[in-house]
Amino acid sequence: MTLSTLNDLGTAPLADLRAIDFRAIDRDFWADEAALWRRFGESWAGLDDRAWRLPGAAPSDAGGPDWSLLDHVAHVADWEEIAIDYVARAAAGGPWPADADFEGGDFDRFNEDRRAQWADLPPVEIVRRLTDGHDRLVAKVRPLPMSTIRGDEAWGWIHMVLHGHTLDHLGLIEPWADRLRERQADGDPFGSDPRLGSGDEAIDAAMFRAEDVALFTQLDEVLAAIPEPAWVAREVTPGWTVRDHVAHLADWFEEGARVVALARETGAWPGDPDEGIDAWNERMVSRSAASSRDEVLLRYRVARERMRAAAATLSQTEIRTPEAWDWAYDCLHGHARKHLAWIGPFAASLGARAGADEGPEAVG
Repeated sequence: MTLSTLNDLGTAPLADLRAIDFRAIDRDFWADEAALWRRFGESWAGLDDRAWRLPGAAPSDAGGPDWSLLDHVAHVADWEEIAIDYVARAAAGGPWPADADFEGGDFDRFNEDRRAQWADLPPVEIVRRLTDGHDRLVAKVRPLPMSTIRGDEAWGWIHMVLHGHTLDHLGLIEPWADRLRERQADGDPFGSDPRLGSGDEAIDAAMFRAEDVALFTQLDEVLAAIPEPAWVAREVTPGWTVRDHVAHLADWFEEGARVVALARETGAWPGDPDEGIDAWNERMVSRSAASSRDEVLLRYRVARERMRAAAATLSQTEIRTPEAWDWAYDCLHGHARKHLAWIGPFAASLGARAGADEGPEAVG
């Protein structure tokens, strides 16, 4: 297998990658590891926090509940932290671990039992620990001679916890994340209808604000990392560039704020534009065809604050009625979730997310 490291390992079918003898003397161990580590971090681009917890990524090998994206990423992070200890011990002259050290060699049970330690952590914290654990593990392994790394005693404990492990889990995460992005772009809430709420005004208001902050922090980080030329040089979806997508969000923030104000004044919620959604979208976004990235971003931020302020004038009881929800929620969270599912993978494909050269970036 002669796949080049930096390009092909990031895009080749996983079946081709599995055919590579990564232990071969002519392979660049660290270049291979860096390329697969980067691909691993890009695999969940564009998915929001709810997507991380949805079960169904894979069945449990130990008879437990189905694993989620969160479980898989946490599992890789967990083994990085385990490996830091055993690599340090071996580097100091101690033995490499034995299978029996882990639940008597029953790795499925060992891994299943450790899921609970990570289950309640937010995705951003899991990715932080994943990235920190990777950096510390690489720092422990790098001083080892390649003859040691490729040796019979060490290979399974080093390769398999670094790029071998990420490759294994990419086989589960990539197709699952692709399906989740399709569902997110279609408006799937990944669980119970968020409109239902708890019935407690203070709790529901706090949840509404928390979702707002988490979602737009994620989206803004993705947008900030896309180089200015890429805002117009390539299409994110057919016919639409990054500039078009962001201008479109700003259009609906402005429209949503106008509609909320009108509804409060008249007591009636208007319907969709008479010309039809698609025609309205194309007409409105064409207004920004000559705008720069900075101009579009400024309008996006100003319009978003107007929409947030408009939504804040509604009680949680009002905001959760069908008519108000379609405007107040869908013009903010619901709409942004859809566009994040498209823009996130586009940014990842450019290698443009913050920290892409060092490892996965928090996108949860």
